[in-house]
Amino acid sequence: MDDVDSAELVSRLVVVSSRLTRAFRRVIGNENSLAALRALAVVEQYQPVRVGHFAQGYLSSQPAATKLLAKLEEAGLVVREPSPTDGRASQFSLTEAGRERLAENRSIMIEQMQPYFESLSVEERQSVDRALGLVSDFLKDRHPVDGVDEHAEASGPASATD
Repeated sequence: MDDVDSAELVSRLVVVSSRLTRAFRRVIGNENSLAALRALAVVEQYQPVRVGHFAQGYLSSQPAATKLLAKLEEAGLVVREPSPTDGRASQFSLTEAGRERLAENRSIMIEQMQPYFESLSVEERQSVDRALGLVSDFLKDRHPVDGVDEHAEASGPASATD
């Protein structure tokens, strides 16, 4: 088998990632719902999470993160609690409703994608699994804010909504 140019692999990964994100947008229905799902996935990954850490994980400014978390709190999807280490700060965790919303939407996404993956051979699925593991390991090494073991949290395509 011939070697594959690493720049070409990265280019294809960017294209596939963008297409996958657009496909999930179509399934979810609107940009606001997708933004909320991405936010819930970040809270889930780091909970309890302070606003600054959430902003890093969500790739937003701290003021934007504060507004988004307030909207999620108002919707009953996250709960705000005082930080046990700093009384001036708050931390956020998912509520049961937030966990349910995330699980429902992940189920929809899985339902849409699963038939394709079922049509792959065992070897092809194993190759995809290995590739996802390599990409996940790279992200953990290069982006410590995302260093949580996603394989251990395999409750759905969280990365697609992160």
